[in-house]
Amino acid sequence: MKKVSMFLAILIAVSMLAACAKAPVAEEPAESLSGYTGAKDEWLKANQLGVYDTGEQDWAAIEAAAKEEGVLLVYANSSKTEKAALAFEEIYPEIDVQAFDLGGDYVLLKTQEEQRAGAFVGDVWFSSGGPTIKGELVPNGYVWKFVPSDVADVIPAQFQEPLLVSRLGSQTWAYNDELNDSCPITNMWELTEDEWNSKIFIEDPLNDASTLGKLMTFVAHPDEMAAAYKAFYGTDPVLDADTPDAGWLWLKRFAQNNPIPQPGGDEVDSAFATPGMTESFLAFGSYGNYPDKLEGALAFELCWDLEPVGGVATQSYIGILNQAPHPNAAKLWIKFITTLDGIDPWYKIGTYLPNPQMPPPEGALPYSQVQDNTWAVDDGFVYDNIIKARDMYLVNLGKK
Repeated sequence: MKKVSMFLAILIAVSMLAACAKAPVAEEPAESLSGYTGAKDEWLKANQLGVYDTGEQDWAAIEAAAKEEGVLLVYANSSKTEKAALAFEEIYPEIDVQAFDLGGDYVLLKTQEEQRAGAFVGDVWFSSGGPTIKGELVPNGYVWKFVPSDVADVIPAQFQEPLLVSRLGSQTWAYNDELNDSCPITNMWELTEDEWNSKIFIEDPLNDASTLGKLMTFVAHPDEMAAAYKAFYGTDPVLDADTPDAGWLWLKRFAQNNPIPQPGGDEVDSAFATPGMTESFLAFGSYGNYPDKLEGALAFELCWDLEPVGGVATQSYIGILNQAPHPNAAKLWIKFITTLDGIDPWYKIGTYLPNPQMPPPEGALPYSQVQDNTWAVDDGFVYDNIIKARDMYLVNLGKK
């Protein structure tokens, strides 16, 4: 497997292309079933993607072609991708997988820059980013959906749009269970109260679009947030001029309560859940880190039973980058990731496959229980309102 340093050299070269190259002039065929022209349409047709995808796949031919391609470049937002790549290479030693954790925001930026510049380098999108996937990447034809035929009739339709979901998780309010016998709050509006001012840790929403999008999930449920407000305060919400409903009011007041930003999830965990702490904090944490709690590395539990909801259901996606140079290897990788062998590096408590025929990881809650206590991100709402939400959060941060 290629080293990260080799990949960085590719990044530098691609960045120069993105800055300097002009998009190639496409040939104009007489007609195009896909609505695209020139090389893009020919690539889609040759690889049976987009409107040319019949759902029928000759896996013997795909595997043979993938071995001929010999290389696969995966843009991912997980450090565990390299472990999956090693397992893939054991099955297909003819294919050299260059798979690296770029971080979700950089996967997005790199994809946008390459596609706009006509610099087609990567093969697989393997990251989160549902709002931008739905609002930009798929509508512009930057990433293409591919669903392996052996799971197409098994995975629910909701997990096949706008791309195939690769894994499921959740982000939930959490507390230090060495210092509390149970969750010290029962209602999400308590997160806006003085008791928790400057005592809530969160990955910085101003620098991590994914975290901001998760907070916006609560904004997208104004009726439920209003009912929770009335349950806690005994009155209907009193709205401000810049808060049209209870969802926006909650985001504003949450920001005013000065949640403490951290550069990443690991820093959030260590800030509130290090064993032996003497001061109690809350955090916006991940059920996916629960194995660390069971091993004694962290001391936390999750607030599943809050009003109106415990947290947010999360999804990661997998698709084929537009005009990928190794499309058959990309298809083979996507099929691999839908199996237990492919998802094994992630398949611990807190992570689920979208395939309901697969059992949950040992010791995990049934995914139906997670769904009952979380809200799914409204990708369209986030895409349309994220600038407004960022501005509101920034202006009000710590201004109580």
